[in-house]
Parts: sequence; structure tokens; C-alpha cells
Amino acid sequence: MTADRRLDAYAAHQYGVFSRHQARRAGLSDDMVYRRVQSGAWIPLTPGVYALASSPPKWERQMAAAVLSRPRAVVGGSSAAVLHGFDGFRPGRPEVVVPAGSNARSPIARVSRSIWFDELAVTRRAGFTITDEAETITLLAGRLATQEVEALLDTRLTAGTLDVEDFEVIRRRSIGARIRGAAHLFPLLDERAADAWEPSGNQLEGMLNRLVDHPDVPAATRQYPLSLAAPSIVDLYIAAWRLILEADGRRWHTRRADFERDRRRDNAAAAQGLVVLRFTWQMLTRDFAGCQQLLLETGARRQALFGTEVQ
Repeated sequence: MTADRRLDAYAAHQYGVFSRHQARRAGLSDDMVYRRVQSGAWIPLTPGVYALASSPPKWERQMAAAVLSRPRAVVGGSSAAVLHGFDGFRPGRPEVVVPAGSNARSPIARVSRSIWFDELAVTRRAGFTITDEAETITLLAGRLATQEVEALLDTRLTAGTLDVEDFEVIRRRSIGARIRGAAHLFPLLDERAADAWEPSGNQLEGMLNRLVDHPDVPAATRQYPLSLAAPSIVDLYIAAWRLILEADGRRWHTRRADFERDRRRDNAAAAQGLVVLRFTWQMLTRDFAGCQQLLLETGARRQALFGTEVQ
């Protein structure tokens, strides 16, 4: 009974899960372990890891089993994203990170090996040791599209739970190494740095000129004055479509600070029946064709509404 109570102390902090090693430390012999499994009091989850039959079969129980199944394992990847509360991530197959050279096969978990395991920044969530937000995003960047990484990064930066500087240790240790996802993660971080490069007005104007340089786009007026919530000068105005085009080359931190002001102006434009399309420098340089297609599709719908009427 004393041994069982000792084991219960382990299980109470691990969602009802414990390892054979912990059972031995509590004072249970292999024969006692065998008898409890045979009686149904314990449920084998993976070799050497068990759960009390009374423990709820929740995702956290599987996660605890995955951690206990590998020496020194920490929660990482999509499982860490769930525990951090990242948008768009739901409990699924548990994922753990282990040192390089460890066994990566597991019947219950996805196992990632890291040559920097001893340098990983970790934190605690829901009773688990997990990779911190920067480490988690770095691992996920190798699986997600650039747009998904950007959305995730911006959400966490805006929430204030993460800072660009949090990635500097990761960047320094990875110099000369190949990291999946680094090709799109690190440029995104550079754009969001406090001293990020900012395009000149001439460069932005040139990109907008190219955008409207299409036979299906009506005449566009540059630096057009409009009376919205307050007198405003917009980058381009296509009167036939009642459409405002704005190119934004501000640093990410500046855009974040001006977010409310920009939305107020967009709302004022909408109240007058105008539509605003905003293009960042990254959108115009990385996906120019997509930006122009969006302009043409928007224009076609506006043309259907107003015909040839010009305001």
C-alpha cells in the first residue's frame, strides 16, 4: 500500500500516467507491475509507460505518456503550440523534442531530434516542460507556408507574448547550419526588427504605378485629396471604381502603432461607398501578380455595381 501511494503521487502530477522506472522507485517489483496490468488496474500506453485505469483518457494523458516514453523529452512543435494557445492548433498526435541521437520511433508520438537540445529555451505550461514560443515557431516554420508563419508571428508579436529579440539566440546558434523554414522565418523577423529597412517613397510609387499599368484598369489619380474623417491624401484613387489604393512601406512596429488610425480612415471611406485596398511592400515585391489579380477582381465587381458612372 505504501508503494502504491508513492506511485499515486507521481501519477497525480502526470495526468494519471507513470513510467516503469517510477514504479520501481516507488517500490513495486516487475511482478507487481505485471499483476496490476493483468488485473486492469493499470493501462499500458506504450512500452514502459502506464496509466491508472481511473485516469480520464484525455489528450494530456497521451502527452504525458509521450514525454515519459523518451528520456529528457520536452513538448515541442504542434503540441507546444496547443499549450501556448496559438491560433489554429488543436490537440492531435503528441509531439516531443529529444536530443540528437535519441530513438525517434514512437507508436504514440511524433519525435523530433535536435542537435541543440541542451540549448533549447523552455518554459512550463499545464504541468509540462515545453519549448518557449520562439523555439516552437522556429520548429513549426519548417512545416508551414510563409503566409501561415507570418500570421502566427504577427499574432504573437501583437499580443506581446513574444519579441523579435527572442529569436536572436536561435539565429546565432544556427549560423552555418541548415534549418528547415529558416529561409522564410528569418526574413520575416528582419522586417519586424526595430531598425528594419524601409522603402523610399519613390520605390513605393513605382510599385503602385506598375500595379495599375494594365489595360483593364481605368485611369488612376496619384496623391488624390479626399475628405474622409479628416482631409486625406490617398496614394491612388480610381474614380471609375470608387477605389482607393494605398501602398504601405512602414516598418512593422510603425504599422502596428498606426493600426487604429488606419482602420478609422478605412471605415470613413466605407461610409462614403469607397473601398480601400492596402498593399504592403512585402506583398508587392513577393506576390505582385497576386496583388494585381486582386485589384482586377475588385475592379470588376465595382464596375458591375457602378457601370461607367464616375464620381
